[in-house]
Amino acid sequence: MLNRRFLRVKAFQALYSYSREEGANAAACRKQLLTGLDKTYELYLFLLSFGVEFKSFLNQELDAEKAKYIPSTDQISLIQRLINNQAVLVIENNPAFNKALKDYKVLWHNHNDLLRQIWIELKGHDLLKSYIQIESPTLNDDKNFLAGILEWLCVDLELFESFMEERFVNWEDDQVLVLTTLQRTLQMLKQNSVNILPEKHKDEEEDLKFVKQLFDECVQNDQELIALISAKTQNWDQDRIALVDMILMKMALCEVLYFPYIPLKVSINEYLELAKLYSTPNSHGFINGVLDKVQIDLNNDNKINKLGRGLVN
Repeated sequence: MLNRRFLRVKAFQALYSYSREEGANAAACRKQLLTGLDKTYELYLFLLSFGVEFKSFLNQELDAEKAKYIPSTDQISLIQRLINNQAVLVIENNPAFNKALKDYKVLWHNHNDLLRQIWIELKGHDLLKSYIQIESPTLNDDKNFLAGILEWLCVDLELFESFMEERFVNWEDDQVLVLTTLQRTLQMLKQNSVNILPEKHKDEEEDLKFVKQLFDECVQNDQELIALISAKTQNWDQDRIALVDMILMKMALCEVLYFPYIPLKVSINEYLELAKLYSTPNSHGFINGVLDKVQIDLNNDNKINKLGRGLVN
């Protein structure tokens, strides 16, 4: 789930925070970086558990409707249809999912008002209108419906976005990765799934080693990296180079110099992609030009030493 690009983003955010605060503590920023990785997984689990929590809420609504003097059979039928969603049932009964909820202390307590507002909005939404037209929904139909609800909540429903921003400080940064992972989880869901959760890390030891070293090398070699960039931006007022651009260039050069198993082109291309996301429209070309000049000099001085996979361009 937490791929190398995402780890680079997290390192970038930590370095940005460290660079902005005068007298910032590098160790504290590094710790926050590592804590943020757990927060991303917690966010994923929280959203995946939405269907289960919404089902619990709907059970209360069903009891309330049945208790009315003249209950609505249409309303009862609608609620029962949603309660019987097969995808939610698979998630609810999955041991790995329930263990992860306990391990990460993921709770939805005291959010009935939010769930009620979502229910009111959902009842008038085309998602539900289309779903109830399906006479006997299959597991695939139920998965698609749940995936549609989660996307609607995360992308279009303002009240839910506001709630998530208040509950998760990492919501804005991690939203795309988490939603993409959720959609993939639901696509792969089967009735007999033993573990529905993606691996948090492909190789946790290597991932943590990478992200910690990336942060540490950038901090420890800051002046050297600045000198390399300054030599190729002599016509620029250094104070006018955007902080984001400077950090991305330092991170790219850090990988070029201190990560022998990562190919040079991979490092440069990764940070050019991050520039598209986090900097100005002109930054991509500027960063590319500076890095190209610097890496030519480093090559000529035999300062780029790549090994194994890092030799592949």
